[in-house]
Amino acid sequence: MQRLRFVALIIWAVGVQVHELMATLGIAVFAFASLPELLKVRSITLPVIEEWGPLFAFATWSLLAPTLTGFPPDGSGVGRTLDWVTIPLVMLAAQSLTPGQWKWLAIASFVTLGLSCLVAGLQHFGWWPPLSAFAPLAHLPISFSRVYEPIADSSRFMGGGLLFHRLKFSHVSGLALVAVVVVARYSKHRALLIALGLFGFIAVWLFPYARMGAVAMTLSVGMTVVLVSPSPAKAFLFSGALGLAAVLVVVAVPSLRARFAAGLTDQGSGQRSQHVAAGLEAVRQHPLAGVGPGQFRPSKFGGAQMAEHVKDNPGKAHNEFVSIAAETGIPGLVIFLATLGMLLKRARKPPMGAMAIGAIALFVVLSMAHDPLYQAPFSMGLALIIGLGLGAPTPPALQTPYPRA
Repeated sequence: MQRLRFVALIIWAVGVQVHELMATLGIAVFAFASLPELLKVRSITLPVIEEWGPLFAFATWSLLAPTLTGFPPDGSGVGRTLDWVTIPLVMLAAQSLTPGQWKWLAIASFVTLGLSCLVAGLQHFGWWPPLSAFAPLAHLPISFSRVYEPIADSSRFMGGGLLFHRLKFSHVSGLALVAVVVVARYSKHRALLIALGLFGFIAVWLFPYARMGAVAMTLSVGMTVVLVSPSPAKAFLFSGALGLAAVLVVVAVPSLRARFAAGLTDQGSGQRSQHVAAGLEAVRQHPLAGVGPGQFRPSKFGGAQMAEHVKDNPGKAHNEFVSIAAETGIPGLVIFLATLGMLLKRARKPPMGAMAIGAIALFVVLSMAHDPLYQAPFSMGLALIIGLGLGAPTPPALQTPYPRA
């Protein structure tokens, strides 16, 4: 079963960068292969439950409280809630991986990252087959058309990588880049990983035109560099240089500059204020247990002045924390914040814990303007990288104490 769990982790890690169905298959196989561990008495004792109390409390509250008040979650809401329950299982699996298995897991994930960034670049520059070329594959649940969205005042397009979705690509690639930074710190192939990291950094900034995704990636990668560096002061300067380079790119590329400028207006940000207002109204009407995971729709809580495209939105408050409160109530949000705090506390101990801290930082920044957990690949990827960061053993090359967060 240990080998099957390893194979499942690879499918999962690759799947979050390719398609959610592949990632779901990885999780399903991983859960099946983890059953022997779950059936062991020592794995379900009260101390273990107490140790992960906030996480289990969040999952239980999210699924039961809305159901008992007449608002059961939909299938997607159940899936995204259960993603969090996989974190302890991934941590346990990570502790039993051999050095060779860690190597192949990293290779599979990072090769997929590089390939996805390359594909996003081809899509961005228009060096990509026409949409008609994918007609024979139209029956597949893949949004081929999304990578043909033109950039205003430009002959280029918003690339979506292997996920064929610019936001999913930028958000999931940000998670992968956090992992690249941590692994590079302890790897013998540091130069190669640094090159991949820089390519990914440039790709997320230039190809998908995902404003918040690029900003969140920059901040989280910069924080991770500081956490793993033996010289935090130098790492801080390097992270600052990355941020400055990003600003210069925005200034130097007119279409990207216009994109960021538009984001400062409500219309240019897609009437985000109306999305948030609808979420807050949902919280006001259902403060205790919410409307159920996956069940929030702005159209259900908007007035006559709500823009049509906001009404058509399938379920986003454009602020993850507002969305969580809308779907699980204020108590659900409080328990969720406690879960994040518990995970951050645990991540201070393992030498690879910076991977979990960086991923959570990316999530928090994204959540200020997006609902990243609404995206299945990101939700599954976040759980995976947090679990791996918490469970990864001390790297053989580790020579200096891990800098505490």
